[in-house]
Amino acid sequence: MDFTLQELEPILSDNLNGRVRIEKVEGFPRGSSRETRFVTYSVDGGETREMVLRSDFPAGSTDPNPLDLEYFIYDRLGQADVPTARTLFWEADPARTDRPFYAREKIDGDWNIAHFSDPDPAYDSLRIAIAKEHIGALARVHAIDWRRIGFGERLPVPRDEADAAPCALRHARDQFLSLATEPIPLLLEAVEWLTDKAPPAPRLCLCKGTNGYGEEVFRDGRIVALSDWEEVTIGDPAADFAFMQGFLGDIVRDGRKLWGLEPALDHYAELTGIRIVPEAVQYYQLIRALRLAVMSHNSATSLRRPDAHIRQGWTGTEVLHLSKHILASAMGLVPPIPGPRFAQLNTSVDMG
Repeated sequence: MDFTLQELEPILSDNLNGRVRIEKVEGFPRGSSRETRFVTYSVDGGETREMVLRSDFPAGSTDPNPLDLEYFIYDRLGQADVPTARTLFWEADPARTDRPFYAREKIDGDWNIAHFSDPDPAYDSLRIAIAKEHIGALARVHAIDWRRIGFGERLPVPRDEADAAPCALRHARDQFLSLATEPIPLLLEAVEWLTDKAPPAPRLCLCKGTNGYGEEVFRDGRIVALSDWEEVTIGDPAADFAFMQGFLGDIVRDGRKLWGLEPALDHYAELTGIRIVPEAVQYYQLIRALRLAVMSHNSATSLRRPDAHIRQGWTGTEVLHLSKHILASAMGLVPPIPGPRFAQLNTSVDMG
């Protein structure tokens, strides 16, 4: 299926219970896990609306989790007090599409924030306010009653707080082994090494997984939709600080640290009463590197197909290499990765 207007209009008409007229279908250039399209449409001649369609690439997804799990997550989030897009329908009828997809509403807003990346100190307060807005939204995610909503039906559930990290490691290991492609002994060694150093979680909560600038939808400085839920887990809230691109960078003026990881964790503690230590965040950055390696290895399996996407080639090579280098460096098997971006990852983790 090519997701043309002619193919989509009858499918949308059936799922939305009305005659759908599509004005345009646009591909979203960002993201490498799956394909995203924006559809502008109307039903029965009514007002113009917009929806988001999500599908795997023709050769498969980078994410080893199935697409219907992503739909399940969004659908169940409709029962929670968090800003997110409402699901519209799931389509998997082989008579109508050779690639299952789902639709959710498109929230009016943008991932980009004017002046956020401008290094001028005049915008420091903007950067800090946006970061705090995001941490506040994560605090709401962590307060979700995931048992009531049923997330345990589809997600691995740790036995207790001490099992939060080992559970995540077991899941990553099992996904890697299920790929049954070339062996990567480093990944299995990393699982054992990280299991030995696993910190207990302060609580078990729903963790979003992929966070930060470019991952959420903002309007007027506020988050109107948390997006990119495909890496959601049940575990340690520290995991959500392990990947929070753009929102944890140090802001230092006149020798005084205005923002960074420690102030962010202090702000989270003020909101939730939960104290996360920087060492736990560093630990979960290594778990994320492991999971990225598994996702990248999964992406590499798609390269055997002639319809593989160029993004899958990059993810299956460059990202896999970097992830392995991060893990090997942390384990002391290779020299530290140069550059300030990886400074904290190059420090040996000791949670004992």
